[in-house]
Amino acid sequence: MKRTLTLILFLSLFATVSAQDGATLHFMRMNPYSTNYNPSTFIPYRYYVGMIGIGNVNVAASNTGFHYNTLFGKNAGSPITTIYLNDFVNHLARKGNTLNTSVALSLVDFGFTTKKIRFAFSYKVRFDENFLYNQDLFAFPVYGNMHFAGEENAAHPDLYVGLNAYHEIGLGMQTELTPRLYLGVKPKLLFGLANVRVKDASATIITDPDDYSMSLCYNLDASAMCAIPYSIDSAFNGEFNPGSFKAADAFKNVGAALDLGLTYRINDQFGIAASLLDLGFIRWKTNGNRFQSALQDAGTYYNDGSFLFSGLSTEDVERIINDPESFKEELLTYFPLHHEGVDHYTTALNGRFMVEGYANVGQCHRFSALFQGRIVHNKFLPSFTVAWNGNFWKVLDVCATYTMAKKSYANIGLGLGVNMAVVQLYIATDNILSFINSKSIQRSLLNTPNANVQLGLVFNWGKLQEKELRARQAAKN
Repeated sequence: MKRTLTLILFLSLFATVSAQDGATLHFMRMNPYSTNYNPSTFIPYRYYVGMIGIGNVNVAASNTGFHYNTLFGKNAGSPITTIYLNDFVNHLARKGNTLNTSVALSLVDFGFTTKKIRFAFSYKVRFDENFLYNQDLFAFPVYGNMHFAGEENAAHPDLYVGLNAYHEIGLGMQTELTPRLYLGVKPKLLFGLANVRVKDASATIITDPDDYSMSLCYNLDASAMCAIPYSIDSAFNGEFNPGSFKAADAFKNVGAALDLGLTYRINDQFGIAASLLDLGFIRWKTNGNRFQSALQDAGTYYNDGSFLFSGLSTEDVERIINDPESFKEELLTYFPLHHEGVDHYTTALNGRFMVEGYANVGQCHRFSALFQGRIVHNKFLPSFTVAWNGNFWKVLDVCATYTMAKKSYANIGLGLGVNMAVVQLYIATDNILSFINSKSIQRSLLNTPNANVQLGLVFNWGKLQEKELRARQAAKN
């Protein structure tokens, strides 16, 4: 057990920690939704039913770049808020800045335990957005082109966007492989609602240090699918046509995923667990469009295959003043996009893994250490959490956590569950500080790298004590 916890701690301290996923609810042992993070997690109830639509509501966001304190401030003696763009850019990482959001809403949930297997059924709607960008995306317009003079000092702005909206049907199963080893699996059927993926949006901008002219080479490869019919053109002008939508369209983009978990009870005090989550894909087939860059080598502002801008001539200025629309149309011809319909493509979910060690102290207290990570657009995003969970009088389920992530070392999580007969109300967050600010909650949320909340109402009954499991194990031995 010591070796396991030491390994988890070593990985957490020496990995380049760069993101956080919600986990506080996972440590709340009286909550049936803790199995969302490991389908082999023990639940102390024979039966549970989530309240329709509000059994589990999960909203989360992580942000490593846009912070209130680096964007806004006040000059001494001035009541006017000032935007400090240079400070904002200076606080960005050279690469790998992220802005991620996710929403999960459980519509139907229930579970029950038979003699050997626990079953769980869930139907939920999910939304996941990932935006990754580098420092040059904002440094170039803020610092100006002279900051990037010379070929060896070119600006290389780039970004990645991945957006998935889908609904999910899952069937979880949990069983004992041995008296101490528990296996949980949850195959899931997915139905895509909308997808946007920008696989490549990058550019190279070179400023000539002699005449300050700028040359631009860029690449764009973006695709979109949606269950609701829509129309869009190469200028990204579009509109939805909900009148043409049929209920069957919401089930045409089919995918599959799997959650897998293992828990090993070393003895009554110690245990280890691991899980792989959201290993899957969606095959998109409805209302597809793709946009690709098609830079051409023709016209006044082209030179050797690059867009070249060396300033506006007198004639250009006159045209802008006298006929701005025609100049705008001409300028747009220099950045053409190849637009085509797409029959299908496949996207993968952002799967993740979790490794955990825990220690029970008495009947009420558990201490845990958790290392987790996921991969987004070839970027490894890990985090590390330590937690305490206390169960009191079969009524209160209390949890406190600390999570470490890149540029985010002040994540104090709290969770509270209250059982009233067969009704359990609960709320949990991985960063209570994101909601605490002496001036306004809006400023606090804009200033925090991570914010999330999970809450809901669930009915559970048929209390199953862990001592019953130990008794069964003793009988088998």
